[in-house]
Amino acid sequence: MKLLFLLPFPPDPRGSHGASRMTGQLLAHAAERHEVGALFLRAETEPPMDPALEARLALAVEVRRPALAGTMRRALGAARGRPSWVTDWAVPEFAERARVVADDWRPDVVQAELSVMGQYLEGLAGRSTVLVDHDPGAATAAELAGWERGVRRIGRRVDAAAWRRYERRTFAAADAVVVFSEEDRARVSPRAPAGRVRRITPGVDLAEPAPPDPEGQTVVLVGGFGHPPNVEAALRLGRAVFPVVRARVPAAALEIVGADPPAAVRALAGDGVTVTGRVPDVRPHLDRAAVVAAPLRLGGGVRVKALEALAMGKALVATSRALAGIDLTAGEHALVGDTDAELADALVALLEDPERRRKLGEAGRAWAAEQLDSERTLDAYDRLYAEIR
Repeated sequence: MKLLFLLPFPPDPRGSHGASRMTGQLLAHAAERHEVGALFLRAETEPPMDPALEARLALAVEVRRPALAGTMRRALGAARGRPSWVTDWAVPEFAERARVVADDWRPDVVQAELSVMGQYLEGLAGRSTVLVDHDPGAATAAELAGWERGVRRIGRRVDAAAWRRYERRTFAAADAVVVFSEEDRARVSPRAPAGRVRRITPGVDLAEPAPPDPEGQTVVLVGGFGHPPNVEAALRLGRAVFPVVRARVPAAALEIVGADPPAAVRALAGDGVTVTGRVPDVRPHLDRAAVVAAPLRLGGGVRVKALEALAMGKALVATSRALAGIDLTAGEHALVGDTDAELADALVALLEDPERRRKLGEAGRAWAAEQLDSERTLDAYDRLYAEIR
């Protein structure tokens, strides 16, 4: 088949944030079965598309994404049922290019990755379309409203209302809506036409794990900080959890890895904490990690950072929310804690016991090898494509 993917950023199997890596790996594997095209937005500060991936595709078209919208434009967008993120990524040139490419290249299926790209499906009537909702926007915005205070809380509530309107419209424009977990299926189904929401578990490449360092004392958190739940997780880890860990394990270090850390996250640097910003490849940082932390309280979807840690054989400490949609056994494949004290205790236990973290990492990798097979994910998509064509 011919598959055209619409993406909000350049896909890259080794990219600086989880969604870029997930989509990059999906396209690379899909290109082994089908003719795959990618139409994607790229900000001036973002790296170009991975050349090795581009060489595997039948078509790759970049559209420059301009600077983020101002307050007035976002307010007008909200009044029209457009969340702020959707307004920021509303690029008329991209909509026109999508129509032209669809008419000229004539794909069998058009697949929009991430809910923000659902806005471009509305101009492709008559095409077989799939919207992959990595993290349901309305539910996440409502959770963020509970985290914020004052005027920012009001803004989040307005955004949540806009997300609900936007999701109803874009879900109706797609022939199928894909989510990654049963929790997300329950979140989006009330706003989607009956029978259109499907769960497909994403696959993750199994890289050869680095030999564990018994002397290692570094905790690593990976995330793209354009996503507010990752900001909250980094602040929680840096302010409330890691100081407790460092008091008990003085040699402990924390590395916060990911693009676009805001000032509050950058301010965590110092006293054993490093904030890297964007990196060309997250894998060397994960390789050096004694423990990978995923202390998320907000957001949906399946956390790529957790899947990748398991696939790389790293000891993982995570919240229940970070492991939503990941059917593993707590204590056997990862340590789970939801309070600050539980997270700190789990991190200390692993930093102080190299053998325990080695065994935990090996068990997690064995689970990943069995559960995260990319071929199984592609089979599920192929069944879906055959159904909607």
